[in-house]
Formats: sequence, C-alpha cells, structure tokens
Amino acid sequence: MSSRKPSWSERELPAFFRQWRTDWKDENLSPDNYLDFEGGLRFVLAAAWLFCPETVDYRGCVFLKEHFGQDTVDDWFTNLEGDRRRIETVVNHVELWGIFSNTPLAGDDRLGEELPQLALALGECWQGILSARYRDREITVAVSDEEDGSYGPTVTFWTSPTASAFG
Repeated sequence: MSSRKPSWSERELPAFFRQWRTDWKDENLSPDNYLDFEGGLRFVLAAAWLFCPETVDYRGCVFLKEHFGQDTVDDWFTNLEGDRRRIETVVNHVELWGIFSNTPLAGDDRLGEELPQLALALGECWQGILSARYRDREITVAVSDEEDGSYGPTVTFWTSPTASAFG
C-alpha cells in the first residue's frame, strides 16, 4: 500500500474536461465554466458533504458523522482495545470506489484514473477543515491507493491531543 500526506499541488485537468474544452473549441474554458455549462450546481452542493464532512466527537475521538454508529464504535473500542488512532482510522476510512460504485470508471473518460487525484483533493480539504474545527487536536489525514487494487484510492484520518509547549 502506498500512503502519503495529502497534497494536490501537481494537478492535471481531468481527461473528460480536456475533451469537453476541445469539443467547444475553446482552450480558455475553466472547470468553473464546465460546472456552469453542465448543470453542476446540484453535484457540487452534494459534494460539499464529502469535502466538508459533518463530524461527531465521541469518547475522545472524532468520527465522520455518516460513518458513525455508537454501537459499532463501541465494538471497535472493545476489539481494538481502546486504541483511538486505529479506531478512528477504521471508522473514518472512505473508499472512493465505494462512493462511485454506480459510475463507470473505465472507458473514454478514464474516470477511474482520476480518483487518486480526487483522493488527494479530499484529503487536503479534510486536513484544513478538521484542523480548524479541532484546534486542540493534531489531525492526521492519510491518502492511499492499494497497490493490488483491492480498495482503490482511500482517505482516512485520526486525531491526537496537541502537545502543549509547556509539557
């Protein structure tokens, strides 16, 4: 498994967008134009929950609200012997293939090839948002892509108390 800290500084425009721009014969069109032309507001509004997720603070941990179930988390506390980092990592684990299970990822658009870039963008957003939301904790976001292809691009996070400058 390869894992890295989220950083989306070397962006490449997605293949479908480059093709769309070519079809319109206007290389100056931006992703903003695409969203407007293709009625993307509905999708962007829904994506806001993915990029800026609601969270739950429970038993000293932070969990994605959509993944949180008190009984399930309590079971993880038992099974993982209270290891908060491992519990948060498991519960907050998001597989992008699972989110887009009804979207053809192969074909001319090569959308499956775009998912690692999306995972980096998602991780970078989570890092900033969660760090601002939980200033008293160190937030660690991990983005990975399974080398064997079993899970595809994934994003997760865990927290730990911020060390005081005075010990």
